[in-house]
Amino acid sequence: MDALIKARELGETIGDSSELHRLKKSEVALEGDDLGMQLMEDYRLLQIELVKATREKKGEVQIVEIRDMLMAKQTELNTYPITLEYLGAKNAFDGFMKNINDIITFAITGEECSSSNCSSCSGCGSSHA
Repeated sequence: MDALIKARELGETIGDSSELHRLKKSEVALEGDDLGMQLMEDYRLLQIELVKATREKKGEVQIVEIRDMLMAKQTELNTYPITLEYLGAKNAFDGFMKNINDIITFAITGEECSSSNCSSCSGCGSSHA
C-alpha cells in the first residue's frame, strides 16, 4: 500500500533529521550527567507536589511556596548547560513534529489552517502565516 510506504519514508526522514540527532545527543549527555539528572528529577517531583497540593486544596500559602520552588528549579534547569541544551533540543523536536502533524492533518482534511487551530502552518498552504 502506497500510504504505508510513504509512512515508512517519513519515519526514516524524521529519523535522519537534525532535530532528532540533536535530541538524542542531548539525551545521552543528560543521562551521563548526575547534576542534570538530579535537577530534572527535582523538577518532576515538585510538579507532582504542586498538582497534589492543588488537588487536595492545600492552603494558598503552601501552594505558592511550592510554585516558587518550582520556578526556582526551572531557573536552575535553564541556566545549567546540559539541561538547557536538552530542553532546547526537546522543544525544537516537539515543534518539528507538530509542524509535520499539522501538514498531514491539512493534507487529510483539506481545511484551511487558522491561527486558532494551527500554530505554525509551514507548508500547509494557508496564507495566514
